[in-house]
Amino acid sequence: MRSGLISAVLASFILLAAPCARAQTGEISFCNEFPHKIFVAIAYLQTDVNNYLSRGWLEVETGKCYVFDTAIRVPTFYYRAESETYREGKRKFKMNWGDEKQFAVRDANFQSYNAEKAYSGMHMVSFSKAPESRDGGPITVIVTLTEKGTTTVVPGPGEPAAQTNGAGAAPQANSAPAQQAVAPSPSGSPGAIEDKDAASGPGGDNIPAADNAGNGRDSGPRQ
Repeated sequence: MRSGLISAVLASFILLAAPCARAQTGEISFCNEFPHKIFVAIAYLQTDVNNYLSRGWLEVETGKCYVFDTAIRVPTFYYRAESETYREGKRKFKMNWGDEKQFAVRDANFQSYNAEKAYSGMHMVSFSKAPESRDGGPITVIVTLTEKGTTTVVPGPGEPAAQTNGAGAAPQANSAPAQQAVAPSPSGSPGAIEDKDAASGPGGDNIPAADNAGNGRDSGPRQ
């Protein structure tokens, strides 16, 4: 009886400690401090062909942190996040984070080359820019998404300490999440729009969790 109780307490401690895990060198991690599940997409420059690749969606539950893809090693990137649809009273809403450069996405999981253009089945949405590595090497960054905006932390010497985006944030603030309908808006400007038909997941398509890969969840294309 006592040993079972101790095991239960230890298991609870591990679950509580899990969201505090830190990114390893060169890893891009996303943490969810929003009260609903979120889905994350990123875009980054492919230097060999000089165009952007966009990928999504990484599913992150409330209180969890995941590495986007352990294979990605880039000096900087852009990111977009959208919450699942949720209710406030009789209304349905979803939140999004992203207010700068536009890249192509679709509601289902995707991988889009030359992502500054929208091809068949894609649409353009705003992404926010992450910090840049000062030495040009792969950046290690933890992006935390909250109701007020985002906070990005770059651990390690020779890197910017932190960058906070959102309402009531640090002087670098420039991005408050927008509450809106399920169909992603082409801009990241704040505003609340009622959604009358939405299901969960980006775009209301009830997208399942992304596949497991490495120490995170790979948001790569789903067949």
